[in-house]
Amino acid sequence: MKVFVARQPIFDKKEKVVAYELLYRSGKINHFDGSNGDRATASVIINSLFRIGLENLTNGKLAFINFTENLLKEGIPLIFNKNLLVVEILEDITPDKELLQALRFLKGKGFKIALDDFIFNLGNTPDELLNMADIIKVDFLANSLKDRKTIPQKFRNKKIEFLAEKVETKEEYEEAIKAGYSFFQGYFFSKPEIVSGKDISASKLTYMQILNELNKREPNFDYIAELIEANVSLTYELLRLVNSAVFLQLNVLLRLNRR
Repeated sequence: MKVFVARQPIFDKKEKVVAYELLYRSGKINHFDGSNGDRATASVIINSLFRIGLENLTNGKLAFINFTENLLKEGIPLIFNKNLLVVEILEDITPDKELLQALRFLKGKGFKIALDDFIFNLGNTPDELLNMADIIKVDFLANSLKDRKTIPQKFRNKKIEFLAEKVETKEEYEEAIKAGYSFFQGYFFSKPEIVSGKDISASKLTYMQILNELNKREPNFDYIAELIEANVSLTYELLRLVNSAVFLQLNVLLRLNRR
C-alpha cells in the first residue's frame, strides 16, 4: 500500500529553497480532497515522520505544517524537532484561553509560528495571534494589490517576517520583493509535488512481546516503551489507530522513557 504527501517549496529572495510546506494528499491526484482537518494533519505527520521520512521530504530544511485547533491543544507539534518545524495556524481558528496557552508553550519551547492565508481587509486576526507570529503568510490571490503592499508596512514594528503565498506571476514576485516580503511560495515557482512511500507492517513478534508483558501482574512499562520506540512500524500503527489524544499519550510515553 502506498502513502502520499505533497510538498511545495518556499524560497527566499535569492530564489533558494529554504523550506517546504507539507500538504495532505490521499492519492496521486494533486489536490486536497476535503478530508477532516484533524485526520488530514495526522496523516501528513504520520506519513512524513514514519512512512516516507521527514529528511526525504525536506532535505533537512524547515517543514511548514498546518495544525488544527484540536491538535495544537493536544501538543502534537512537540513530537517534532523545533528546528525543523514551522507551526502554521489556520486562518479560521478563533483562539480561546486554552489555545493561546498551548501556543505560548510552543513559543517557549522555541517553535516558530506562522499565520496562514492572511487577508488584510477581513481584520479578524486577533492581536494575541499577531503578537506570537514569527511569519505571516499573505494570500496573494485573496488580497488586493494595495493590501499586499500595505501589510508589511503595517506590521513592520512587530519583528514579523512575511511570506507571499500563491504567487503566480513574475510581476507578483517582483512586487513582493519591493514590498518587503522575505519568503515566496506559489505556482510561479513550483506546484506541489507528490511524494509517495510504502506502508510498513508492524512486527508480529513485537506485538507478542508487548501483549506478553501487558499480561503480567506487574508489567514493565519502561520495557514496553523501549519496544515501541525501537519499532518504527509499530509506532506508526499505534499513531494511525486513534485520535489526537493518543498522539499525545504516546509522545509522553516516549519522552518519559528518554529521561
